[in-house]
Amino acid sequence: MIPDVSRKPTSFALLLLTALLGAALFAGPASAKRCANLPLSVKLSSHDPTDLLESGQAWVYVRKKGRVKGAEVLVERGNRVFARGRISGRLAGGRTTVVRLKTVRAIRQGRYRVSVTARKGGCHVRRAKHRKWRFRTPSLAVKALPVSTRVDDNVDQVRFALRPIRRVQVGLVRATLVNRNGATVAETVVPDLDGNQVIADLPINGKLAPGKYQVRLVGQEKASGAWRNSADTYRFVRGGGGAAPVESTGLQLQKVVVDWSEGEWKGRQVGGFIAPGIGYGEVVCSPDQQWIRFFPSNGGRESAMMSWTHKDWGTFGEYSLREAKFVNDSGPDFREGLNKFGPTEKNSTGSFEGIISDRGPILGPGGSSLAPPTTFEMSWKWNFARTRTSRCHVEATFRTETGQVEKPVARSAQIVWRDAANATADNAADSVEFPGLGQVEVVCEAGVGGSHQISVDNPAGGLILIREGSDETQVRQNDGPLSSRLPNNGMLLYRLDSGQNVLVSSRWKANDPDPAANWCVVSAQVFDR
Repeated sequence: MIPDVSRKPTSFALLLLTALLGAALFAGPASAKRCANLPLSVKLSSHDPTDLLESGQAWVYVRKKGRVKGAEVLVERGNRVFARGRISGRLAGGRTTVVRLKTVRAIRQGRYRVSVTARKGGCHVRRAKHRKWRFRTPSLAVKALPVSTRVDDNVDQVRFALRPIRRVQVGLVRATLVNRNGATVAETVVPDLDGNQVIADLPINGKLAPGKYQVRLVGQEKASGAWRNSADTYRFVRGGGGAAPVESTGLQLQKVVVDWSEGEWKGRQVGGFIAPGIGYGEVVCSPDQQWIRFFPSNGGRESAMMSWTHKDWGTFGEYSLREAKFVNDSGPDFREGLNKFGPTEKNSTGSFEGIISDRGPILGPGGSSLAPPTTFEMSWKWNFARTRTSRCHVEATFRTETGQVEKPVARSAQIVWRDAANATADNAADSVEFPGLGQVEVVCEAGVGGSHQISVDNPAGGLILIREGSDETQVRQNDGPLSSRLPNNGMLLYRLDSGQNVLVSSRWKANDPDPAANWCVVSAQVFDR
């Protein structure tokens, strides 16, 4: 029998339908009200617009039991956006989440609006929350970092690494070191910083006394002509001696030390260095930040840092090959963390051995002149188990060749080509004659059957360390000349019996069916041990 679908609903069905419609009607306004307010607050990391250029942060605090997803932070004035940042996923309730900001327009002095747009848990519509924020006059866009904050590393001069922030063009800069009483201790003038990095030596008589000091900078920005100033405070303590300035010979040597204990890390957690012709870097170790960070000086050139890393936590450890690089849209800097976990591990020791290299114009064919590479060795040890007794010690040595011949000496050989058509005889090979050693040559040809090798023309033997992925292979050759294949993604270290080292970073691709997609970047430095 066919059921009669034309029958009217029973009274029970009518009651149920009425109840559902009523619930929907009353739930609508109540739900909208519940979703209207975001359970959070926001503030920026600084009132100084200059601070936002490369390290700007928004701190978003979500109230306990609050649920918020997909927060976007905007710094606005009128209908224009000046900085923005976004974090996906859920923000933890009862905690502050850091959102990194990217400045998209120059921020000046004045009042702005900070907006957070997000979706409250259980709600489908994104809502916004606003607050006012006042920026003060921008400070000078130049950073000054001490090479070491230990007084025995600062005899007859106090050494600071100066660099422009976000490649702002700055002319004359005066650097003044002031003690806690406001008296000038040392002073120097850099006639034209331009877009470069320099090591500034502030002369003193004898050894710097322990205590708090402020380094004050006054300089002129070229674009606006405005004179601006900035100031940072550092605390210099007893000890040191290992990072004393070394005069340039055929090898420019920079030693950086970060050292603090008893939880007193503020003003002692950072040291600066430069890679001449490539950029500027800083070594940082504090309870919440541990890294080597690098700022390329030319936004139109690719640069990279390849490092062989060893991290040890007592009960276990790891080796790994790492590479960080600067290309289009990768931000103003790149870094390699000394830590592995987050939150940071309580105890850690480790070491890096690496090479910072210039790879020419971004996506360029190759063949352009390259800045010499800077190699480095770094080791660290920290204990953050207890706040009051926490400590960290980092030592780093950076080496770059100069045009001088007085020993010790460093020299380099480099290859850059992109697209097999650009792998010409000039682009696919490079060699250098090293005093007391002989010729060191690197070859990286196009095609799977092409030569990809390094050779050292010297009768002495040596140890070759081949590093790829997480593996290190050691090969002993008792007699020279020495030669080995260049890894397509790896690092080589030659320890020659004649007293030199050769450190090589090597990346290449030769097997793509499209010849234009193949490329090679090799950087090698030879230096006296």
